[in-house]
Amino acid sequence: LLCARGSLWKGALKKTTGFSQTPPNQQAVKTEMETPVPWTSSLTVYPGQSEWQEYQTAPHRRFPREQVRSVMKSIVEARLGEAQYTSSCSAVARELSDSIKEAAKSLSYERYKLISYVAIGQLRDSEVTCSSRGVWCPAADTFTEYTFKNDHLFALCVLFAVYQE
Repeated sequence: LLCARGSLWKGALKKTTGFSQTPPNQQAVKTEMETPVPWTSSLTVYPGQSEWQEYQTAPHRRFPREQVRSVMKSIVEARLGEAQYTSSCSAVARELSDSIKEAAKSLSYERYKLISYVAIGQLRDSEVTCSSRGVWCPAADTFTEYTFKNDHLFALCVLFAVYQE
């Protein structure tokens, strides 16, 4: 009587018939038991949560990749502009990461977990390769990225939006 993601179906609160747990060398005895089953008898309801948690396996509206990318672009260009690479760029990367995440949160897309990644490097005669791995649902989860370059530095910004059921 469990639904998607293990939630208890409301119609399950009635008498059901089951077997008691017995050691392998004894015969099982058929008994009647009351549900909710033992693991639901100590249901904890937190503030702001209804007694029966409602699960949505798909978002009502998709995360707006292009809108977030334009916001990301404006934040990065305003902050870096003609900046030069210095040792304080690690703090700038953290600041940009937080700013991008807060700007995306302000779009009010509920149930999305946002993961922001910003890498800033000096432009020299070298290459940089960045990669990431994760398990997600392609129907609900997405990402957007923006790469900034000026004469002195580059910035790679990625925002992952993972849907929480």
